[in-house]
Amino acid sequence: MSSIHGSKKEGATMKRTLTALAGLAVMAGTASAIPADSDDLKINLKGTVDSVCELTPDGPLDYDVNMLDYGNQGLLAIAYSCNSPYTVTIASKNGGMEHQESSGAVNIPYDIETYGFFVSATFDSAAIAGTPGVLDTDNDWTNILLNGDGRIGNMDMRWQGLSNFAVAGTYKDTLTIKIKADL
Repeated sequence: MSSIHGSKKEGATMKRTLTALAGLAVMAGTASAIPADSDDLKINLKGTVDSVCELTPDGPLDYDVNMLDYGNQGLLAIAYSCNSPYTVTIASKNGGMEHQESSGAVNIPYDIETYGFFVSATFDSAAIAGTPGVLDTDNDWTNILLNGDGRIGNMDMRWQGLSNFAVAGTYKDTLTIKIKADL
């Protein structure tokens, strides 16, 4: 005969089952108290941008100088840009218009007048033969970024008191305008 509460055997099984369930509940509660595992990966990014400095017009240029005209020999407009700090210089190879037939015994100096550059000045060809003259320099990174740091300037050539008389022959000089990144 079975009772409403079941047999002793069924009661013992039920008790073991409830005890096991209680143990699982305790273990489940303990598992949630263990901190969650984590891991992270740092990725260091880096890149480079080469400095790009340009002069316009591109050279070399040939220009015929009138050796008997002691006035202004003309105008050359130069544009330049650089995406880093830079210096623009001007130099004379011979320090003046060198007479070729006399192997340079006759050398006629001249002035280069610049304006519109960062520095407006007059450069003596003899002075910029050994040490280039600085036309412009910019080390302001913010200015370079915001303005693209492009500029334009003009140059005139004038003789230094040349009379209407010059030694016959061929004269040469080379002006070098250079833009260089100052990184």
